[in-house]
Amino acid sequence: MVDPVSLSAITTAVTAAAGSVGTEAGRQAWGSLAELARRALGRGRTEDDGGPAPVLPLDPRDEDQVRSLAALLFARALEDPRFAEEFRGWAERVRPGLSVDNSQVTNTVSGQARVGTLVQGRDIDWTSGC
Repeated sequence: MVDPVSLSAITTAVTAAAGSVGTEAGRQAWGSLAELARRALGRGRTEDDGGPAPVLPLDPRDEDQVRSLAALLFARALEDPRFAEEFRGWAERVRPGLSVDNSQVTNTVSGQARVGTLVQGRDIDWTSGC
């Protein structure tokens, strides 16, 4: 079993949350992850000197920000066992509502193709009336 606070497990969980924001469960998971990150990393608030704190990478549509957030959370989990436990708890709570799917489908019609009817898609269940 993979340790839920290994780099790959954290990256997978954060990526799954980001990739699921199109669903209600995904939005809730991302929101709770963002709050966990803000508490753990002390960002999103003002610094003690009165200036703004650095902003966390919390845009689930930006792959670079998702990877950066995973790295920040991994580093925090390594240095703080209490946060590691909090992250484990978060991951266990949200896991049922998330799915990890980084696959891509590319459909290409080119050249001299003569197409009458074209159906392009992904994950289609087609049941005939037979």
